[in-house]
Amino acid sequence: MTIRYASSFLFIIFFFICIAQARSFKKGETIPLLYNKVFSHQKRLPYSYSSLPFICPPYAQKNWLERPLERTLLSFDQDITGDHPVKSDYKLGALENVDCAILCTKPWSVSDAMKAKELIQNDYQVEWWLDDIPGATASYTNEISTLVYRVGYPLGHIQSGDVFVNNHITFNILYATSDDNPLEIDIVGFEVYPESIKSGDCQRETIDHEMQQVTERRTSVTFTYSAKWKPMQTLPRSSSWNRFLIPPNSDTYFIASINMAIITLLLSLVVCVIMLKTLKKDISVSHDEIHDDFDDVIGWRLVHRDVFRRPAYGGLLAPLIGTGVQLLIIALIVVGSVYREQIYLAKPGSLISSFIKLYILSSCIAGYWSSRIYKIFHGKSWKFNAVLTSLMLPGFLSLGLFIQTLFAWSMQSSMAISFRGWLSLVLLWSLLVVPLTLLGSYFGDRCDRIEHPVRTTLMPRIIPNKRWYQQYNISILFGGIIPFAIIFIDFNELLKSSWQGELSISIAHMTLACLVMALTTSQVTVILVFFQLCNEDYHWWWMSFIIGTSSSMYMFMYGAIYYITKANIDGIYGGVVYVVHLLLGCALTGLATGSLGFFSAYWMIRRIYSSVKMD
Repeated sequence: MTIRYASSFLFIIFFFICIAQARSFKKGETIPLLYNKVFSHQKRLPYSYSSLPFICPPYAQKNWLERPLERTLLSFDQDITGDHPVKSDYKLGALENVDCAILCTKPWSVSDAMKAKELIQNDYQVEWWLDDIPGATASYTNEISTLVYRVGYPLGHIQSGDVFVNNHITFNILYATSDDNPLEIDIVGFEVYPESIKSGDCQRETIDHEMQQVTERRTSVTFTYSAKWKPMQTLPRSSSWNRFLIPPNSDTYFIASINMAIITLLLSLVVCVIMLKTLKKDISVSHDEIHDDFDDVIGWRLVHRDVFRRPAYGGLLAPLIGTGVQLLIIALIVVGSVYREQIYLAKPGSLISSFIKLYILSSCIAGYWSSRIYKIFHGKSWKFNAVLTSLMLPGFLSLGLFIQTLFAWSMQSSMAISFRGWLSLVLLWSLLVVPLTLLGSYFGDRCDRIEHPVRTTLMPRIIPNKRWYQQYNISILFGGIIPFAIIFIDFNELLKSSWQGELSISIAHMTLACLVMALTTSQVTVILVFFQLCNEDYHWWWMSFIIGTSSSMYMFMYGAIYYITKANIDGIYGGVVYVVHLLLGCALTGLATGSLGFFSAYWMIRRIYSSVKMD
């Protein structure tokens, strides 16, 4: 199976398996409301909502015969984000309004009141789900006057130094009539409006009412709720997720688009000049004229017998490139799916779940390309190379998640990956990732070795001394600036959204920026590797990969600076989670762009040396 057909096959499987289908409900049908977690953008320490001692515990949690947790097949994808959905006791029937209903009256001990007060003072938000849609509060931002959503609602509020708990919830459920069946409805929005009401008196007649204050003494708190169903025009389910996106400043993105166009045009001209000059000169000049003209034989022509010499530690480079190709294909599918509104950035856990499924399905691609490159380097054991390819990235990600889990366990946070999560991770790796990688490596090893246009001598050529601006570190530093400048605005907005809870990003510009970043990474790598060959330095294998990854180094450095200067994250745990997630994200980006830089330089070198007439 070729890579083109494999990519099409992956996309078809992803479309039918990974995309969540909307569910329709009939009038009066009970819709389960799921408790999830409480979270704070400042603390970065989520807790399972059902584990809080001061809330109404769900009946399923008290009865061992019931199945309390609503787990996905993967399990650990929810653990990574701290999601622990549990069926609640709220009675919500389709199209049935509820004026005032009592959930329970919960006795509070002193420790319960102190825990609630601590969470409210740390600005904790409550996240519930209804039909896979997170409950959100509707508000207007300072930048724009349109209605936007923020996931979750405040657990309580502080007024004049006193702490109050929100013990009454009004559900505003938005629905549209199903296109297939007029008697069924589709839920397209789930708004939550919290209030603090003393003694559970939710059937009040005046606006002013006494609120439920949190004091550090024994008391009883009554939790109540109301539900209202609001009809909406028939619209696709994707439109409900668009309400979580804040429209960004169009002027900023317009200027950024102009800069992208200018940078791409200039780099394209440089690459065209390099290719046209080398290829045209080799076609028009005869064999004897090349050796008569000394100026035409210097630089990159002198290393034609060493340019394809296999690199040091090629057994490590091949798995990195194979994994990078896999991540590049995954990124292409994910970015395209986000643009076509098949994956929603605002949906909690959507990207993580999609990445895990695509990574498993595309393991054969990593094995195939890793085996092809390994064979170029005259590797002897394709099986060992396949196992290393399947272990390298999962091992690195597991190490980062293990560090996160250690801190989460010590803080009793829901972000700690459970035993079931680790078990499912090991089983998926051993039963799916490793066999698929071995299968791809098998077909890659059976293919003929890629032949190079020139032969390599036994004795390596001595590389002359370089000036300071020709050193490797200068090329690496320069190689990452331009691609990072392309993605800078979107990356900055992503970091800003990660701790503010408001997703302000342009999907169209993000898609364009990702494509242009890939193009500029390819162009910059080709230019810098060609200059390196002109300096008679033929160690380009690793350099092309590292130059491609250099933009991710800038992303990590900027993310660290952003955390120190702008991010309002308190505590050591919040810093650890931020750094771990930043490091893992930059590593995935670096592997993808590094492989792109490698193949771009490889194509350029094969192209120019295949047209050169040398002895």
